[in-house]
Amino acid sequence: MTGTGSLDSEQTAADGPAGGSGRRSHRVTISDLARRLDISKASVSYALNGRSGVSEETRQRVLQLAEELGFHPNSAAVALSASRTRTIGIVIARDPALISTEAFYMRTLVGIEQYLNEVDSSLLLRLTGEHGEDLDVLRRWSRQGRVDGFILFDEHLDDPRIPLLKELGVPCVVVSSNAPDDGVGRLISSPEQTVTLLLDHLVELGHHDIAHVSGPFHFVHEQLRVELFQEHAVRRGIRVRHIEGSYRYEDGAELTRQILAGDDRPTALVLGNDLMAVAALRVATELGTVVPDELSIVAWDDSPLCELARPGLTAVDQQTMERGRAAANLLFRIAAGDPELHVEAPTGILRPRGSSSRAMTEAR
Repeated sequence: MTGTGSLDSEQTAADGPAGGSGRRSHRVTISDLARRLDISKASVSYALNGRSGVSEETRQRVLQLAEELGFHPNSAAVALSASRTRTIGIVIARDPALISTEAFYMRTLVGIEQYLNEVDSSLLLRLTGEHGEDLDVLRRWSRQGRVDGFILFDEHLDDPRIPLLKELGVPCVVVSSNAPDDGVGRLISSPEQTVTLLLDHLVELGHHDIAHVSGPFHFVHEQLRVELFQEHAVRRGIRVRHIEGSYRYEDGAELTRQILAGDDRPTALVLGNDLMAVAALRVATELGTVVPDELSIVAWDDSPLCELARPGLTAVDQQTMERGRAAANLLFRIAAGDPELHVEAPTGILRPRGSSSRAMTEAR
């Protein structure tokens, strides 16, 4: 499906100083210039970017008004002026049922669309099967010249998408947990910060026996999470067990049931996403385990589901919408020739809620 940005802020004047209320002053947009001059937004864009399609008289009128109003093109718009299609592509090889319910994808895509709205650009999105169909779409869209580049999620070891796009000469940005020098763009979000936030929170509450239910181990970011959990657990003198999950609600429920049915029960569960954490809370309640008195539950990703749960689920706000915006911005800059390939993602924020509390001291 295709989403097309429609807001009128492709290029804007810099924000004015905040007033007493803390609100920003009005930002001048292309629409403002077009309305005042009674010409189209396209004509304004052509004039500002030095492109053909407008008369010299119109160009001078646009530039004069832009100067009078303090209008300056933002970095995203400058990059876009050099793009071919003003469209980015995203091809996700995951079950659509999971995509529609997992907050990570939905919030990231919202952030990307917000950015594209602001720069009057478009998103070409395709959900495929998990057996290589995504490679066919990447290859076809690249050869048809339908996009200026791709944003890639869920990097695998020896991920075939990256060498394919390099061979095709199409820019890409990998939403990644590592930063290899492989010549492609990467929005880097190290899982170390989230591991530290979660373990420090639980250790401060007296937890020393923790179970970590991750996503699939074939994802690079999940392998790094497990390694970092183990490394930081050793430093803190605590025990962390790792169980591979799938991000699915049903899997979170079943794995929690297995963990709580054993004799060696942990005092806290860390779930790899919000869906599995909600499932863990439901199963614990069904089994008569009181959360958080007998078991603390925390989630790697925050979402409205975590806020609506009872008790509310402690989670890390990964600022996924902001990360989506940052990934789209980086892709357009790379497509325009910017040599900077790696950008750090916004850092996560711990959101403590009622699902975590001090560990019981007596043996379980």
